[in-house]
Amino acid sequence: MYKHVLVAIDESRTSTKALDEAISLAKLHGAVLEIAHAVDESVLQSFSNHGVTLVDSDRIQHALLDSGRSVLAEACAKARAAGLAPRERFLASEDLHAADQIAEAVTQSGADLLVVGSHGRRGFRRLLLGSVAENLVRKVDVSVLIVRGHD
Repeated sequence: MYKHVLVAIDESRTSTKALDEAISLAKLHGAVLEIAHAVDESVLQSFSNHGVTLVDSDRIQHALLDSGRSVLAEACAKARAAGLAPRERFLASEDLHAADQIAEAVTQSGADLLVVGSHGRRGFRRLLLGSVAENLVRKVDVSVLIVRGHD
């Protein structure tokens, strides 16, 4: 029986499926539901490190943060509509990638299940974009439910 379910979300349809699964599991087990969204600002730092100057990096950073807060708020509203009282965890870092931020959140929260969506990317797209879900399986010490889907 799970006591604390943490679901990591982004703005994708696969993430919506993961959220739905996490809501169902939290209700079934009477578990705490924690919804996390990680903003990976390290992308901006990567541009800077390679000599690329973004004209308005502050504006881009604020847009990323605002978008992330909006995604998290919508997910929490959905969980509340399902009869839960979710905990919100907004994560942002200029140094840590999303998987590292989420792995830290799992440890700090005491969650015993992590739910995350997998986009099912293959080949070059996977190489280029990486796999947060795959990295999380290696980084966390709790059970991980990967909800499959294609965007």
